[in-house]
Amino acid sequence: MSLKTLRRALWLRLQEIRGRELAHFAPHGVPVSVPRGVDDALTYMLAKGRPYEDEEAGMVKAHLQPGTPVIELGGCLGVVSALVRSRIGAEAPHIVVEANARLIPTLTGNATQGAAEGRAQVINAAVDYSGAQTIAFETGENAHVGRIGGNGGTRVEVPTVTLADLAERLGSDRFALICDIEGAELALFEHERADVLARIELLVLETHPKFYDRGAQRKAELMARLAELGLHVVEEKNDVLCLKPGS
Repeated sequence: MSLKTLRRALWLRLQEIRGRELAHFAPHGVPVSVPRGVDDALTYMLAKGRPYEDEEAGMVKAHLQPGTPVIELGGCLGVVSALVRSRIGAEAPHIVVEANARLIPTLTGNATQGAAEGRAQVINAAVDYSGAQTIAFETGENAHVGRIGGNGGTRVEVPTVTLADLAERLGSDRFALICDIEGAELALFEHERADVLARIELLVLETHPKFYDRGAQRKAELMARLAELGLHVVEEKNDVLCLKPGS
């Protein structure tokens, strides 16, 4: 255990001794539950009131319209998922994908709150275009850093899925795509069918140049690909982009 991890654990334990409840938060004005022990790094961040996915959340609040069907890739523990549901309403379909099976119960609880029956789906899978049925996913030291391609974490085999698969399940002509998949976005926009990508009416995308083989150059190529698809940036903060067609 690193010194940082130890200090975090001690701080959380001290809060519990003092009687503080450390499972329920509202980081973006929407209640979420993160049971103790699921991810102490996230619990610590939320308990301290530190920013959590603020760029992504701000774009969801500003641009996601009520009633919009949503596909969300990289749901983590469902903090953004809960915000999405609060924006789109109870009846809009919302599919959330997360590769780390350990996070699925917490994600499901947060992603389904406020949803009408059958309107929220949580899928344990990784986005992949290799054609394989499963792929190795490394979970990492906390919920935020798991990814395909290796990061020194615990390796598990997870089912694969493509955006086309998810769009078929969604059953809507148009949808918003929220994407935070730790570098796998490159393969998605390179290999997904053009007719599926043409159905995106809003894209909130976290890019990950530090994971790209050619860093900033590779990100520039990704941006060029998005422009080819008719998706143009309407807002950008750090490495998070909000894009819409025809802007």
